[in-house]
Amino acid sequence: MINHTHLQSYQFEELQFAVWLKSPRGVSFMAQEQGQLASLMPRAFGHYSVYLGLNAALSSTQETPIKNAMALTANPQLGGHTVVDPHQLPLATEAIDLVVLQHVLDMSNNPHQTLREAARVVNAGGRLVITGFNPFSVWGLWRHLRFKRGVPWRANFLALRRLKDWLSLLNFGDFDIKPVYDCAPAQWRSNPWLTCFINPLGSGYVLSAVKQETRVHLVKTHWRNRVMKPSFGLAGATRQPSQNKRSLENS
Repeated sequence: MINHTHLQSYQFEELQFAVWLKSPRGVSFMAQEQGQLASLMPRAFGHYSVYLGLNAALSSTQETPIKNAMALTANPQLGGHTVVDPHQLPLATEAIDLVVLQHVLDMSNNPHQTLREAARVVNAGGRLVITGFNPFSVWGLWRHLRFKRGVPWRANFLALRRLKDWLSLLNFGDFDIKPVYDCAPAQWRSNPWLTCFINPLGSGYVLSAVKQETRVHLVKTHWRNRVMKPSFGLAGATRQPSQNKRSLENS
């Protein structure tokens, strides 16, 4: 059953974020984020991929070996092939090889449920790619100074450590994290000596995780070690030795 309150809240936030994308800061940030996404896309393989995020048009810029791609959105105004509720995806379990959530968890009022739903449709060995805002950054500090008002400051800003814990419980591993910067110069980002200092200050991140195959452990029953004791007698018969003994003594 669709929760219309969650869906309406997500639709409102998605429209607000779409407006922010057209601002100078939004354009700069998303350009860097798309670059990090492009570096991870060639690692995906399979038959089907699903994009769910801020703007369905951005999915066309992602080059992957997967040819059957579908862009989903909660707002018809933002394009996309199908309008869906991110909390309840109309997809079969373990049917998709690649799922991209571009700031979907940032806009959701129930990010844990949204993540579980996305993890449900990923096939074993498939890849889940998530983008988000880093709470331990200059943007995270500015978010509190702005009292979480406006976009993107009122986003969830999920920490990577928490997100990795959630994914581990959902049987995901093989994590790969790419930082996304706000205003760091390009020469800084390419300098290996400065990378270790500015990586934690990235305003956002792109996280890739692979769904692990579920292993079934068979429990062996040692039938040969069990001693079967035969039982004799009639089914349903009641043994009354005391009464038989008394009848013999009286006779």
